[in-house]
Amino acid sequence: MRFLTLFFNRIIIVIFVAFTAIPIYAGHIVGGEIYYDCLGDDNYGVTIKVYRECGAQAPYDSPLILGIFNNTNNSLVRTENVSFPGSEVLPVEFNNPCVQPPGNICIEEAIYRRIINLPPTPDGYTLSYQRCCRAPNIVNLANAEEEGLTLTTTVPGTNSGVTCNSSPRFTNFPPLVLCNNQELVFDHSGEDPDGDEIVYELCTPYHGGSFTNPLPNPPTAPSYQEIVWENGFSETEPFGANGPINLNPTSGMLNASPLMLGQYVVGIMAREFRNGVLLSETRRDFVFTVFNCNITLQAGIVAQEELSTFVSFCQGLTINFENSSFGGSNYFWDFGVDDDPNATSTSFQPSFTFPEPGSYDVTLIVNPNWPCSDTLTKTFIVNESLDVWFDVPPSQCVTGNSFDFEAQGNYEDNPSFFWDFGQNASPNSSEISNPTNIVYNSAGLFPITLTVEEGDCIGSFTDSLLVYQEPTIAFDIEEGLYCAPFIALFENLSAADTPLNYLWDFGDGTTSSQQNPVHVYEEPGIYNVSLAVTSTQGCTAELFLEKPGLIEVFPSPTAAFTVDPEETTAFQTEITFEDESIDSEQHFYFFTETDSTEERTATWNYHEGGSHRPFQVVINEYGCRDTAFRTVFVAPQTTLYIPNAFTPDGDDINPVFKPVVYDVDDYEFIVYNRWGKEVYRTGKTSEGWDGTHNGKESPVGVYVWLVRFRNDQQIFEQHLGHVSLIR
Repeated sequence: MRFLTLFFNRIIIVIFVAFTAIPIYAGHIVGGEIYYDCLGDDNYGVTIKVYRECGAQAPYDSPLILGIFNNTNNSLVRTENVSFPGSEVLPVEFNNPCVQPPGNICIEEAIYRRIINLPPTPDGYTLSYQRCCRAPNIVNLANAEEEGLTLTTTVPGTNSGVTCNSSPRFTNFPPLVLCNNQELVFDHSGEDPDGDEIVYELCTPYHGGSFTNPLPNPPTAPSYQEIVWENGFSETEPFGANGPINLNPTSGMLNASPLMLGQYVVGIMAREFRNGVLLSETRRDFVFTVFNCNITLQAGIVAQEELSTFVSFCQGLTINFENSSFGGSNYFWDFGVDDDPNATSTSFQPSFTFPEPGSYDVTLIVNPNWPCSDTLTKTFIVNESLDVWFDVPPSQCVTGNSFDFEAQGNYEDNPSFFWDFGQNASPNSSEISNPTNIVYNSAGLFPITLTVEEGDCIGSFTDSLLVYQEPTIAFDIEEGLYCAPFIALFENLSAADTPLNYLWDFGDGTTSSQQNPVHVYEEPGIYNVSLAVTSTQGCTAELFLEKPGLIEVFPSPTAAFTVDPEETTAFQTEITFEDESIDSEQHFYFFTETDSTEERTATWNYHEGGSHRPFQVVINEYGCRDTAFRTVFVAPQTTLYIPNAFTPDGDDINPVFKPVVYDVDDYEFIVYNRWGKEVYRTGKTSEGWDGTHNGKESPVGVYVWLVRFRNDQQIFEQHLGHVSLIR
């Protein structure tokens, strides 16, 4: 639901929710949001709502580029291409009857969706999409037209204790139009499928993209640069000091009273907590446009001669009125039937049946009994309708066709007839009631219109005639490397306007009668494929097409390898890999996501405890490949090593002070200077201190470090020591 409180009748505020695909030269992003649902088996359904101004010269992104980053080191895992789903224009809702909203308010929405697979990681993932640019006339941004937008959300990892999380999403779309000098009261709350606690706060939106790189591919990795506020504005005062705004952190209710005219960016963040632990956060930003209200109100009735294709007062006693008023909210119609005081309506566009033919003065009052009201009267003449029609003859084949037509209707003596058969017919028109031998020179669906005139009345009827095309036969299969067992997806390209019967011969002794069959070639070899189609209706035909040697299936290798040992401890981490593959020429071991080798016999050390999933990929002489997986389990054993000095002097030798620690939970690493002031903190074992504080180099000297964590026995440990910074 949208909650909107209106107190005055001047100034419009237009709220656009954040994000759209921005063309390089025209069209501006106005908002969006991203959220996901856990589907099980490490699958997530991701939804990306994108908003932009209507009439952009460039289309929405097709595809949209979604970046997936590993939160352990902010490295790019991969990008996903999300297909464009189409867009729709959002309605402008406005309920002030005395105010004409701006005519240039138009926002499009596209909802992208994709299912992605995210294997569990300790620190989870960040999903991001970036685009440029915002409108140049946004008041509260320092350089608005160069500011882009980053749409991002986080998927928690196993360190959070959550294995299948669904993120929060905002429930309501804000109203598009509102007068200023009055308070906006809007329910900006969200919902969480898991029932987690949501905390709301005003925030600074993220920047993303540029004129030179409007659609970063891939998106840049976290953390993200925030937009730059103009002087006098901030995330808690986006409308300036004289434009109060408040967001309830628990309920999500938003109250705002902007005073100055113009466009303003406002950022909203929803933070998701479970048992006090922060799981994810989602940012959304708006473009608020504050207008002066132009109070206009006018009653309007579409004239009778504009209600139908033909100027005629013989459309029957029932008229469907069209209301062309603007600025109204309530309506009262008086249909001018003098002896019937109940011949009225309060509908916006009523339908009314008059008691008899005649001339009636119809009156419309917009906002009756309101301070802002308008009245209009128009005369309508009604007569019984002139109904005409014809029965469409049965369809025929384009070869040798000939059609006869017969006009029907409630007309009386000596009406005028006009048939329009279209340019594909010979003849293409006729002025008699029952034309015959109408021949079409091509196949297709053709509209046919009959118009009858009698006196001042005109009747018209249109229907369509289908002329069957001659059947055609064709089929294909996607080109590529075919390796046994090969699953062939045949695409039937045959065409006909009537049902076809199919008989496929796959060249290996098997057949199919399906339209688009799927067939598995188990053995290597060269296969001839043929298709026979038969049409028994419309244009009858028997067609046959054979493609010799269409499919050549090559043998596939068999991947296999051993690991020794399969189970070990942190004190014996070396694992030996032995190749047992068959019929392969190239061999690859993948020990981790980033580490691999082409050696057939190899060793690798797994320092991190837990289960590891190495795999082997083999390729034969034809390019066919196979994959095999094994599991190595390293019994967790907490280990810790901390150096006593480092040299961040720019030579890339020992530039970072970082503990070497494995198999811990709830990790925290803090560095203090000699006065006890904290200069560095992290919760990630992969990160270390580079010797800077607030972007400046720290002085040479001795610093105190603190490391605390839960070890592999879930016992809390705390270690304290010192390190020397040397340059």
